[in-house]
Amino acid sequence: MSENRGKFTLEAAEAYLAEEPDMQVEKLSNRLFTISDGQCRTIFIAGESGVIAFDTFGTPGRARAYKKAIEATLPGQTINAIVYSHDHLDHAGFAADLAPDAEIIADELCAKVIKCREADGQVQPTRVLAGERNEINVDGVDLVLLNPGPTHGSGNMAAYFAEEGVLFSSDTILANAKYGFMPDYHFANFVKYMRGFLELSWDRFVPGRYEMTNRAGFERGIEFVDDIMTACQQAFANFVPIWLYDPMKGFVGQQLGEKYGDLEGFDGHIGQMSIRIVHHYLMGGWGLEDTPEPAVLLEDKVSL
Repeated sequence: MSENRGKFTLEAAEAYLAEEPDMQVEKLSNRLFTISDGQCRTIFIAGESGVIAFDTFGTPGRARAYKKAIEATLPGQTINAIVYSHDHLDHAGFAADLAPDAEIIADELCAKVIKCREADGQVQPTRVLAGERNEINVDGVDLVLLNPGPTHGSGNMAAYFAEEGVLFSSDTILANAKYGFMPDYHFANFVKYMRGFLELSWDRFVPGRYEMTNRAGFERGIEFVDDIMTACQQAFANFVPIWLYDPMKGFVGQQLGEKYGDLEGFDGHIGQMSIRIVHHYLMGGWGLEDTPEPAVLLEDKVSL
């Protein structure tokens, strides 16, 4: 296999890894852009001497397509820095194909997971941040990077652009209901931390998937997750067989259909969401991330 493979082992996966899809770029301000391959979405920003890219997309081919789109948007500019929003390979797995010599910035938990994972193509961060809020300057650009605690993935960092009134937080709140299983949402703290972002002044939200939304859409997304969690607890109270897809889809869909049935993807995904969320209550969550003191994860067991 000649492509960086992430965690794939089959040669047959190479065609998937190599594909370079069309990328759609939208200008958010004179310096800030959002880009999507139709499923995943991220941002990049023009610096004084180059470009700061957030994430890499999830295959070598997509990373190359991302690079080409940046070059077409900002001709003559190189990618000097990459900010990992979190550790997942489908978003930040292929810096080796995007900009192997760039400075790579990430939260310390994200960096520790990447070091231990050793995925082919995912480059180790060179600048590691800690704490809930970091205000740093990269290539002449002042960045505000926020990690309130476990929301999605490991070391998920949001980016706040006060001048543009924009918040970027990958794979957290969507403008639709198409996220299915909601893998690796840390439900014990998720809603609380998401609501904390509403203390900031912004009116456009860039998620890690699909289309953008506004502040009202973000608030509705929080309410949607909160209401699914309530409906899943009601399933226990009504002795619904929570391990079976059809009964859970029927029960939770009936509970929430009138309020949220207009969301794109609701009918096709509400059952999967419900199966995932009931296991938060059944099993307790995703380990240490879903405890009252998730900072215990940062005990010095892995050195960078």
